[in-house]
Amino acid sequence: MTLPKTNPTAFCKAFIQRELVSCQESKIWMSYWPVMGRMIERADELRLAFEELISRFGYSDKFEGFPPQNSYIWLTLEHIWMSTDFCKEEVIQTRREQKELLFLQEEIVHLASKLAATIRRQNELYETSGFIRDEYQSLVDAVEFASHDNYLYGSHLSGKIRALAGQYDLKYWPSRADVIEAIADFEDAQPKPLHSEIPQSVLDGRASDIKDFVLAFDNKFDDLNGLPDGFRFSNNAMADIINVVLELSPDKLATGDAVRIVRNRHS
Repeated sequence: MTLPKTNPTAFCKAFIQRELVSCQESKIWMSYWPVMGRMIERADELRLAFEELISRFGYSDKFEGFPPQNSYIWLTLEHIWMSTDFCKEEVIQTRREQKELLFLQEEIVHLASKLAATIRRQNELYETSGFIRDEYQSLVDAVEFASHDNYLYGSHLSGKIRALAGQYDLKYWPSRADVIEAIADFEDAQPKPLHSEIPQSVLDGRASDIKDFVLAFDNKFDDLNGLPDGFRFSNNAMADIINVVLELSPDKLATGDAVRIVRNRHS
């Protein structure tokens, strides 16, 4: 399909239409179909954004060769319709998930540390109290038990692990308690989980459609992802993108001034 190069809006509208048809035929990215359709229907409202895009990168198409700049129009338009993921509800859900991850990390540290201490005490009692158990479970025994239903382990590793266990006695192996304690130490050393799409500055602040969207949207142009490095739409163009992508109601429309304030405060 040859894209019309008569004006930026016609070019970008046809580009998005071609991508939408391709996605529909392949039945992929279904969650983005509505916003792609909205970008086509409301293309006139995105005129400024399309003009800035074409002014910067020209009428380049991903099918017209392979210089990196030829993919900038495609990747940036794709970034626009995918930015629906930066809506307030998505950010709130991501905040909840990050909070839960932090809680689970603390729980793993606490529970693993407690379990390691409990196993050590159990071993101590069996060694000193006169009580005996039918089978002493070493690390190798634990691995074998955990892999009971793992056909690949049984076929390829079990024999080799068992041979090593027979060759080297227990002093050469970490104990069960050592391994579990290492899990606690590993989790305790992990940094705060970072999201692949939404920057931490968004997750740390209060939920806001405009602020969250602008920060997350702009941040993608600073990552190593194929998008043009450091590119920014103007404040007014960014406001138009927000209004169309998030389908904001007339009483909540983003403005260029609102975008400017967000960028100035978080620059």
